Amino acid sequence: MSIEIDLSNIDEVMNLKALEILKAQERFVISYGGSGSGKSIGIAQVILIRLLSEETHRFLIIRKVHRTIRNSVFQTFKDIINIWNLQKLFSIRESDFRITCKNGNELIFSGIDDSEKIKSISGITSIWIEEASELLQKDFEQLNLRLRGETKSKKQIYISFNPTSSNSWLKNRFFSDKNDIDIKIIHSTYLDNKFIDNQYKEELTKLIDIDKNLYDIYVLGKWGELKGLVYPDYKLIQELPEEYEHRRYGIDFGFSNPMALVEVRFIGKDVYIRECYYEVGQTTQQLIQFMQNNGISKQDMIRCDSAEPDRIQSINEAGFRAIQAKKNINSGIDAVKSYNLHITEDSVNLLREIQSYKWVEDRTGNTLDTPIKMNDHILDALRYSVFTDIQKHTISVITAKKHTSSFFGYDNGVSFSNRNKLFHNLNNF
Repeated sequence: MSIEIDLSNIDEVMNLKALEILKAQERFVISYGGSGSGKSIGIAQVILIRLLSEETHRFLIIRKVHRTIRNSVFQTFKDIINIWNLQKLFSIRESDFRITCKNGNELIFSGIDDSEKIKSISGITSIWIEEASELLQKDFEQLNLRLRGETKSKKQIYISFNPTSSNSWLKNRFFSDKNDIDIKIIHSTYLDNKFIDNQYKEELTKLIDIDKNLYDIYVLGKWGELKGLVYPDYKLIQELPEEYEHRRYGIDFGFSNPMALVEVRFIGKDVYIRECYYEVGQTTQQLIQFMQNNGISKQDMIRCDSAEPDRIQSINEAGFRAIQAKKNINSGIDAVKSYNLHITEDSVNLLREIQSYKWVEDRTGNTLDTPIKMNDHILDALRYSVFTDIQKHTISVITAKKHTSSFFGYDNGVSFSNRNKLFHNLNNF
């Protein structure tokens, strides 16, 4: 069963670049460019239209980390369904992230880290890889091989990302002269997004006076290489060590900006870091509930943003050991850099921030000793947790229980609880 839909006024709710994606016939459809261009919303809109108008579809929606799905791509589809008043045509299953259309077509969501689930999914007809730069090329090639067999509709892989590094495998794979012709490349910036708000436009254009490199990458959507990173050296790990000398947490409060919680385990001059929580629009009580439900220690110190003493008091009243953090930025950065950094590979927001957190450059290209105040929420939490007046530790080695619980969080840092905000917040995608 197919469903007839009227697309005569579709340009009222879609950007022109999204319509270009809809018309694409190539196997690989690459949507890349600057921040605020509406890339992700546009692809989600296209996929919903295909679900409604084509037969026998099973779309696989991919992020690097499974636990980031609920409040990112899954929420995006739910919001569009509500905005377009399509609730009667879709069944949404929250337990395993599955959206089914009345005609039998499906959306299935998974993270690359959930390899067993991906292997168990059969009959995939098209794929969307969101934030593709987070994946390894081998991950992509494996997904590409899953898209095979005869289908009634065109088999396509949609790929969306910001071109933060000219050394990315994506550039070599899809932008080389040697590539096959079955590729459609669509570039967009905030100028292509008619739904973006004026305030966000102003914030983007200010980057030209702050850092030209950032302006080229995040505003113009050009391939680049960020120089002058504050934390250029770190190693990726799969899990935190179960044995360590001591542990601390850091919290950077927020509401319109992300609220971030990080766990840090210390072994000598090595710190092992895991992103625990990264959410927008959450209250202190919601953070506390998460901490209570997800094994955050009530014995270890939690260093918090000192600008929010009432929130710190609320956390203490819940039985945790929260105190104000020192906020000297440069000294705190020096403290963090005095350690060897090890970051769990599923800390997607932490990795996104650390890969763009850089020193200010003047107009002549000289590096100043001030970091750019941009995308630094969980990095602030990290700095709070490390930069403390800790006396020499004589604690014997602790053996931790293996952490298996999940947390709420996702790379773009925004969830839409108010459906009316959907097309006014395209800048977050």
